Amino acid sequence: MSIFKTIKFELLILVLITLSIFASFNLDLFFYSYFINLSDWANGVFLKEFFSEITKLGSSSWYFSITIIGFVIFYVNNKLQIIKTKSVKNLSNFFISSFVYILTVGIITQIMKHVVGRPRPNHTDFEDVFSFQYFTMESNFHSFPSGHSSTIFIVCFILVSVLPKLKHFFYFLASIVAISRVIVSAHFLTDIVA
Repeated sequence: MSIFKTIKFELLILVLITLSIFASFNLDLFFYSYFINLSDWANGVFLKEFFSEITKLGSSSWYFSITIIGFVIFYVNNKLQIIKTKSVKNLSNFFISSFVYILTVGIITQIMKHVVGRPRPNHTDFEDVFSFQYFTMESNFHSFPSGHSSTIFIVCFILVSVLPKLKHFFYFLASIVAISRVIVSAHFLTDIVA
């Protein structure tokens, strides 16, 4: 029960953001409309291509692969005793804990997507803004919250814990990847904030 005492502020924020999707649709619509016409700008085509590529950094498959490969390398090293230092065991633990953190965030995000059932921008009926399909398995209604954003931010937090001097760079990179989800019309602004 003590875990809920330590994260009650974060849970309160998450509940408020979840409730905000019903009240902030005009804000979401403004950003969606602003970025949907990005290709019409002078350099908009290049920006759209850039954000289409940068959004791939939010895919959890990259990080699951890295953590599994890292764990296997250090596990084999522990068995064969190729490199004998204490930091090798720490690195092995780092990859295991990173895998668990990314997996946990992914599971929580997927559960919320299935429960909330918010339509993605390209499937939203803008006449009926509350056309949610609660408890759905259909991916067209898995907009809230953004999985790419939650993945890149947990990776950012992991990297900041290891390399605190680069925290501003990691926060900036995570923010760019998160906003790319709005620019490529995969999510609304409140989806990435959540």
